Order: sequence, then C-alpha cells, then structure tokens
Amino acid sequence: MDSKLLQKIEELTLYTIQQQKEINTQKEKVKKLEKENESLKKMNLKLLELQKRLEKLEKK
Repeated sequence: MDSKLLQKIEELTLYTIQQQKEINTQKEKVKKLEKENESLKKMNLKLLELQKRLEKLEKK
C-alpha cells in the first residue's frame, strides 16, 4: 500500500511540474503577444493619422 501511495505521489508531483512548465510557457507567449498587440495598436493609430492627412490633401 505504501509503495503504491508513494508511486502516485511521485506521478502527481511529476505531473504538477510539467503543468507548471506549460503554464510558464503560456505566460511567456501571452507576454510576447501583448507586446505585439501594443505595437500593432500604435501602428494602426499612425496609419489612421496618415489616412486623415491624405484625405485632407486630396480635398485641396
């Protein structure tokens, strides 16, 4: 009984370690995507500004 219990504890410990690694990987991906998203937002704002300027020039 004790050996089965120890085996299960070991399995669960290894599983927990693996899950934590996956969580850390996902956190890194999220952080990277958040930075990329922020960059894209800035680019979009610049494009909108340029579009407005272009429309103004076309009206002249």
